[in-house]
Amino acid sequence: MFLERRGNLFIGRFVGLWGNPFVFHGFSTRKGGVSSSPYDTLNLGFNTADDPQHTETNRNRFFSALGISSENLAIPQQIHGTNVEIAKTSGIYPETDAIVTNVPELGLVIQVADCVPIFLYDPNRRVIGLVHSGWKGSREKLGLKVIKILSQAFQSNPSEILAWIGPSIGPCCYSVNQEVASYFSGYVQNGKLDLWAWNRDILIEAGLNPRHVRVSRLCTACHSEWFFSHRKSGGNTGRMMAVIGLKKKESI
Repeated sequence: MFLERRGNLFIGRFVGLWGNPFVFHGFSTRKGGVSSSPYDTLNLGFNTADDPQHTETNRNRFFSALGISSENLAIPQQIHGTNVEIAKTSGIYPETDAIVTNVPELGLVIQVADCVPIFLYDPNRRVIGLVHSGWKGSREKLGLKVIKILSQAFQSNPSEILAWIGPSIGPCCYSVNQEVASYFSGYVQNGKLDLWAWNRDILIEAGLNPRHVRVSRLCTACHSEWFFSHRKSGGNTGRMMAVIGLKKKESI
């Protein structure tokens, strides 16, 4: 992943999606907004104690930089669960942590501040997905569930699906207790959990070609000057957004 500058904002882009005529996408950083510490400066989450007007201003800046409308977004109400929704219209999707669609110009959005964001794109069936996978969702193999839904609902061939794992807390920083570690045998070293490798392997287990799964390897805790980190901040921080959508055929 690289950072593209748009005015005062920096937007995370994946090489395999950047410039794709069929897809728009982006991942926010914490720079370029109006929020004060500890939400400085581009907090995009209303589920914080930040000034809501600041958050609204920040969202407008981010969506404008992406060239999309805030009125045409499908937004899961994340609860660290395993529910997957097929989005057909914009709006809030209650108790949902993964969302898929084949509707053009409908942006899928999730919020993160350490949890693993997974971008999915099937170029053959023209369908996309976005997954919010913290340790609980990862434990329940949420990524695998999403791939099954893409296969069943859209006839996607898993071997043709492309995946990108975005900035999130890395194995360098994600210390977990023994209870959490017990769910991830083989993925914990010196008390630190590797959710990048776990989720990558879950996607491969679901049938993805290993060459089609890219990991950004950007740790939100290590790079807290660029990203919000719930763990690094002790829980009082802002939220970033991951966005992906399909472009209209006539705009290609």
